[in-house]
Amino acid sequence: MHALLKPLRDSCIFLWLLLASLSTFATPEATSKALVSMTQGEFVQSAVTQPPGDQADWQPASLPDIWKISHPTAEGIGWYRFRFDYPTLSQKALYGLYLSRLSLNAEAFLNGEKIGSGGAFEEPVARHWNRPLLFAIPPHLLKPRDNLLMVRVIAPPHSQGMLAPPQIDTLEHLQPRFEEAKFIRITLNQTSSLLIVGIGLLMLSLWWRRKQDTAYGLFGLAAFVWALQSLNFYIITAPLPTPQWELFVNASFQAIATLWLISLLDFVGIRLKRFNQLLWAILILSPLTLLCTPDAYFTDVTDVWHLVTMGVVVFGLCLLAKEGILHRNKDANLLLLTLSLILLFAFHDWLIHTNIAALNHWVSNEEYLMQFSAPVLFLIVGLMMTSRYVGALNDYEQLNQQLEQRVVSKHEELNQNFQQLQSILKEQASLEERERIYQDLHDDLGAKLLTLVYRAQDSNNAELARSALQDLRDVVSRAGTEHIPLTDAMADYRIECEKRLSDVHIQLVWQIEMKEDHLLLTQPQVLNLGRIIREAVSNVIRHAQASQVTVNLSHSDRQLLLSVSDNGIGLPAESARNKGRGLNNIQKRAMLLGGEVHFEALSAGGLKLCLQLPLQAFAQAPH
Repeated sequence: MHALLKPLRDSCIFLWLLLASLSTFATPEATSKALVSMTQGEFVQSAVTQPPGDQADWQPASLPDIWKISHPTAEGIGWYRFRFDYPTLSQKALYGLYLSRLSLNAEAFLNGEKIGSGGAFEEPVARHWNRPLLFAIPPHLLKPRDNLLMVRVIAPPHSQGMLAPPQIDTLEHLQPRFEEAKFIRITLNQTSSLLIVGIGLLMLSLWWRRKQDTAYGLFGLAAFVWALQSLNFYIITAPLPTPQWELFVNASFQAIATLWLISLLDFVGIRLKRFNQLLWAILILSPLTLLCTPDAYFTDVTDVWHLVTMGVVVFGLCLLAKEGILHRNKDANLLLLTLSLILLFAFHDWLIHTNIAALNHWVSNEEYLMQFSAPVLFLIVGLMMTSRYVGALNDYEQLNQQLEQRVVSKHEELNQNFQQLQSILKEQASLEERERIYQDLHDDLGAKLLTLVYRAQDSNNAELARSALQDLRDVVSRAGTEHIPLTDAMADYRIECEKRLSDVHIQLVWQIEMKEDHLLLTQPQVLNLGRIIREAVSNVIRHAQASQVTVNLSHSDRQLLLSVSDNGIGLPAESARNKGRGLNNIQKRAMLLGGEVHFEALSAGGLKLCLQLPLQAFAQAPH
């Protein structure tokens, strides 16, 4: 928003400086002692092409002379006559006649000889209502005394005749004034028209790509209507006869106001169906009523339509003020400031056009101001609309990037879910197959092992069969369980160990130093831990010749500690050097659990198995 306020501020400064220069330009009398400005003369309405004689009905005239005020019925061609002396005449200087403002075209005669013309007096009449004229005076024509200047002015139907005071001075002084006025009235208008056309093309191109954004299309169309209407400020030969061209120019103001208000209100989010219908009605009725208006009342009807248009704009400003204040819409506030400036200048130009005598002191009859303020609106709104379009495009690109990231994330999530689903399906198929195998083993192999336990002649064989049967039961009973509390698993192991050891008359001392049950074991962990304990007990039964076995379970901050000790004969020396398959299996299962195992010879006799497992390898039960 600051970026948009800056050009508005700079434009206002530019307009202020321009108005200051115009006020200086409007009072050039002090610039030259040789200047003669003719404010008093005579006027006669006559269609003759040569200067009328004394027999014509000459009437006194004060300049600037506005026909609508001083000659209400005058139309067509009028002649002005000025008698003057020029005592400061120098034979070395070049002189000229400067007509700062006239309507619609003029030609000048000095002392009976034509010194210059603005162009055609037939349709299409040359248009110099906003263009100054400068005619060079031949050296032999200007005299120190008794000079006669005749100026012929044409005001076709639908136009307003007028003539500002003619000025005679040296070309050295007149030429800069002429160039300055031409730059302000013509060059600036041509430049702003090109700028507005460029903005219009940009807005229409944006609308063409997004036809639902009608505000862009209407504003671009308004830019082209303004550019066409601006031709009236600087073209000399109009493409239409004067009545038709004046109708187009005057009706275009209603078209511009309609397109402006509908597009700008829509741009800030104000959409009033009935108000828009009123604006479209004004756009249609204005040219129709002007087309049906008699020539004598044409300018009066245009004044009324311009006043109605300004009233509608005031209502639009109220809507913008409401939107800006109630909803804190910065765009609405910026448009409110810009349109208020244009409305102020439009009212100034309306006063010039209506020529209300009581209000003439409020305006300068030299310059129309709205032509300088409208480009500010097009520039500001063009920047606002472009900024919004670019902002929307940036938001779209950002959303597109976010969408792409979400698509990638969802794709990865789907892949993970698919892999998990595949894993679950494989695991389910594996569990089903394992269940079938377990059932077959239980029904067949389990029965045979149980028979072997009862028929075994040797206690070792019976123990081996009993151990195999227990392994089979563990596998079958634990297959479908995901997590098992450590204390529950240890309770099962205690029952098994007590039964096995009691059968061979060995005492079991079971010590659990776990303060709380918070560790959970997976099925593989249960099997591996149980087989380590079973293998240790089996070694005691087979080789230790012990009378007591102690199993101790405790934990520290980081480790789970399990020890199995006996009071037997210990590990023989040759076994220490060459460990059997049972001890190797214990070490492998300890590695699968992520821990370490070592054996210690006790001083009182016997062997101690020490298993250290990291606590982080086990799941934590929820509190």
